[in-house]
Amino acid sequence: MKHLAYAGCYTDEKKEGIYILEADDETGAFTLLGAVRGIENAIFLAVNQSKTLLYAALGLPEYGPCSVNGAVAAYGIRGDALVPLNHKRIGVTPPCYVAIDPAERALAFAEYTNAVAGIFELAPGGSLAETPPVTVRHSGSGPDPQRQDKAHAHCAEVSPDGLHLCVVDLGIDRVKVYDFPGRAGGLQERNGMTIACPGGAGPRHILFHPNRKTAYLLHELNNTISSFVYTGDAFNHIQTLSMLPADFKEYSKAAALKFSPDGRRLFGSNRGHDSIAAYDIEPATGRMSLLAISRLAGQSPRDFEFMPGGRFVLLGHENSDTLMSYAYDQATGRFSPAYGPLPMRRPVCVKFGPERGSAP
Repeated sequence: MKHLAYAGCYTDEKKEGIYILEADDETGAFTLLGAVRGIENAIFLAVNQSKTLLYAALGLPEYGPCSVNGAVAAYGIRGDALVPLNHKRIGVTPPCYVAIDPAERALAFAEYTNAVAGIFELAPGGSLAETPPVTVRHSGSGPDPQRQDKAHAHCAEVSPDGLHLCVVDLGIDRVKVYDFPGRAGGLQERNGMTIACPGGAGPRHILFHPNRKTAYLLHELNNTISSFVYTGDAFNHIQTLSMLPADFKEYSKAAALKFSPDGRRLFGSNRGHDSIAAYDIEPATGRMSLLAISRLAGQSPRDFEFMPGGRFVLLGHENSDTLMSYAYDQATGRFSPAYGPLPMRRPVCVKFGPERGSAP
């Protein structure tokens, strides 16, 4: 079966920030259909559950240079096209993360350079509401003088029960937690729920399991994943495991964190070692066990997403300027090249849309 897919990219003078593709879930093959032009640095994307809407963290040239042109944009998925609904400026650099809340009434975002995170409300129909966003700005630093000279918000996710906004900050080694239902009055921190990471770990992404009971936190700087039991009022640490072979001592930084479609495995990508680490997980307890580490065919695997059906992943190699698909062996947890590479400038995010031909 063939599906629409979207790749978000850092841009050059062409200003082609989102590429639209067709992907075949039976073969792993994919072809380019088109691009969204006139935008810059579409670093992260989010698609709603019904696959009728796409949201992008990006820059808009009309707002000036990259330092101030950050925005979020809403698109309707109409056939093979992405139709702009509206966009809202955030006044700093392009956000590095966007996520839709479980009720699909709000859009969370995080911006790295200035450590700004916040919430945009969504209007009926999926556009961004006219009300201004509620935001918070972190401060502080960590022990890594190059990457943690100041706060850096890298991810913003709403907990599956809709109670908390979790802002992952790489620069201060913290996941700060805010009251989500009361956001209209400003984001109030839940100090007792803060996740304090080891100094220099550099937390990057948090991912809640579909069972709503456990959460997994990827640390970019020390290449580890931690698991937690989420109780609704606390994150109880269970385990932390490395994403790299024990004998690997060279440069590598973790990137993306994903579940298998059946929720029984967890995967993390490594930039430098250029690999995907696979873990068997016990969703009820949060326990992980390393299953396999698969070396990949390109440099700096930034983000990846399972194709519908779970037999392949589509993955962007940022430093190779290529998009590739890999076959997933469920028996071993390993990945092997399937199709590509397709030249594409710095692909950094991949999302899947509806079956091709099913969108209005």
